[in-house]
Amino acid sequence: MNARFLELEITGACYHLCRHCYGSFPREGELDKYTVMQVIDEAGGYFDCIIFSGGEPFLHPDLIALTHHAQDFVVFITTTGDALGKEQLLDLPGNVVLVFGLDGIGEVHDYYRGKPGAYARLLKSLELTQDRPKEIIVTLWKGMLSQVDDIIALAEHYGALLHFNAVIPVGRARLNREILLSREENEMMHEKLETLRRERGAFLVTDLYKITEKDLGGIDLFCKGRYSITPTGDVRPCEFHPGVFGNIFETSLGHIIEQAKESDFIKARETGFKDQVRLDVQNPFNYHTEICHTFAL
Repeated sequence: MNARFLELEITGACYHLCRHCYGSFPREGELDKYTVMQVIDEAGGYFDCIIFSGGEPFLHPDLIALTHHAQDFVVFITTTGDALGKEQLLDLPGNVVLVFGLDGIGEVHDYYRGKPGAYARLLKSLELTQDRPKEIIVTLWKGMLSQVDDIIALAEHYGALLHFNAVIPVGRARLNREILLSREENEMMHEKLETLRRERGAFLVTDLYKITEKDLGGIDLFCKGRYSITPTGDVRPCEFHPGVFGNIFETSLGHIIEQAKESDFIKARETGFKDQVRLDVQNPFNYHTEICHTFAL
């Protein structure tokens, strides 16, 4: 059974202008402390894991208090590393996993993030967190393909789980299509990452998925049981899907989830879109916008 994730985009504030950003952050919106605490209270029974994201969650004034309120969950904080300090680290409870975004080595990372010095500040944060559980998420874009081996070495040095993410062409990625991999590059990286997964075991994870004939019975989706809440309170199937099930400022989270579970979309997603998978998709590496996102909620 998949772990069930609730992602809370607690703030739209962010220091970076990442070229793939699904939410085109920075933007308006912030979920206040007491609203988030109520959502966490309602999340029990529906979710196993809470993700605090944004934007940059460490720019939210109450992030540390919110992590303590979520101690019944495994908590992930997705961060650039820019706003992370020693005092905050000391106050984080033990159920927190830090998830750092890395999109290349040195100036390659800075260019992709639109922020000079971002890589140096990220390394400082990784040094600070040597003794904490952490994950490094890497976006698979054209500029970092030659740096995969260096990225693996960096993750091993800092004792981090390494997670390679495919670019999903939504948000700012639609304006920066030069970052997208070609069919040949996707094939090459898919083969390389599958080999590395077999060699490295649980150290390395990848979301670069290719639809094949075996998926006609349903795709092995990592996003089953997942939902996302935007900085303005909209509840969506995930951070990438444009559909909205409801808003937590108008309806309780539990009511929204119960209604969503009866929708055609969630019923299809939980079966891996077994009745929608086809082999004639334009890009077999992009089931998101060619299958998943074609569903209207």
